[in-house]
Amino acid sequence: MYKKIIGLFCVALMVTVVGCGASHPPLTIVTGTVTYDGEPLADATIAVMPDGGDGTAKPADGKTDAQGNFTLVTTFPDGAIVDGAVEGDYTLRVVKYEKEDLPTDEGEPPADGADPAAEMMAMMGDNMDMPSTSLINEIFGLAYSTDTRWDNKCSVGAIESPTTLKITLSSDGSGKIE
Repeated sequence: MYKKIIGLFCVALMVTVVGCGASHPPLTIVTGTVTYDGEPLADATIAVMPDGGDGTAKPADGKTDAQGNFTLVTTFPDGAIVDGAVEGDYTLRVVKYEKEDLPTDEGEPPADGADPAAEMMAMMGDNMDMPSTSLINEIFGLAYSTDTRWDNKCSVGAIESPTTLKITLSSDGSGKIE
């Protein structure tokens, strides 16, 4: 008798746990291309931040390939990374920084009498910020710009109609999103 009750309890618990999975809003597939001075922009990061809305929109981002193509993905608090973005209006940013080589040493233990914290800071370097050398005009990485040559606003359509963005940037700071 007790085995049956415990068995039923376990089944009910499993149904409850499975039924409480994470729920994500519907996403629209967003793809596109980026050119810079007429050439495909490889290894750039595209990020979109929601402009207000009902609170369901989330930031999304993507990385361009060698031909300047990208697909945006949304990362949810539960760790899920899903292709697409929530329908809505966004501010778009494009950045590309010079790649920095990471140290390749094996991380030897500190010498006797050495300050481990000081050695750790020396290994990490003095500059803990993002890489400082931008490989494209920095205006494209700003969230808000008063420069009228670059309007970084875009919209993601409904889930039934995938969104394709064509981003054309120029070293003089002008750019457009189609």
